[in-house]
Amino acid sequence: MLMGIAAALAVIQLVTGSLALPDSAGAAPPLAPVDTDAVLTSARLGPANIVAADTTPPMSRRPQAIEHSDAYYTRLKIHRIGSYAMLPLFVTEYFLGQRLLNSTNRSPGLKSAHSIVAGGVAVVFAANTVTGAWNWWDDRPDPHNKTLRTVHSVIMLASDVGVLWTAAAGGGAKRSLTQARTHRAIAIGTISVSAVGTAMMWIWNR
Repeated sequence: MLMGIAAALAVIQLVTGSLALPDSAGAAPPLAPVDTDAVLTSARLGPANIVAADTTPPMSRRPQAIEHSDAYYTRLKIHRIGSYAMLPLFVTEYFLGQRLLNSTNRSPGLKSAHSIVAGGVAVVFAANTVTGAWNWWDDRPDPHNKTLRTVHSVIMLASDVGVLWTAAAGGGAKRSLTQARTHRAIAIGTISVSAVGTAMMWIWNR
């Protein structure tokens, strides 16, 4: 095909050259010769240019906004209130437990206070487990801080196990000092794990 184009251009050049008039005043200048090499080069590069134009990457799409329901934000508010309530409950329960552990005369009022605060801890943990797990499930499409939310959820589930273990060891704490110390050690471990899981959300969940 390229040889045919070259032959046709050569014929055109011969014809236009033979029709050129002698240079005189008022006469039109002869036609410029056709650059056959340039035409052939353009013919060769034409398909490549078309391919390059076709392979231009499309414009990237904007990230889709994540919308949450009103129930989601209600659960989030309850969850945050519970996380703020945990710290004073933990501190109060620890000091009440220490008094029971160190006291030789354990009054019924002290025992009742310890049990009431322990019940409050259980209620807060139950509420935060339900609201947190529910919102974590609803948040699955949202990539923002997804790893942080998942790690927080795993840590708080481990804290739930610690709360149940602490409650189970509480019965033996009434019978012997050794079991009471075991009960306290489990409670302190649960408080520590829970504090780490809560603090990481306060610090890094922006």
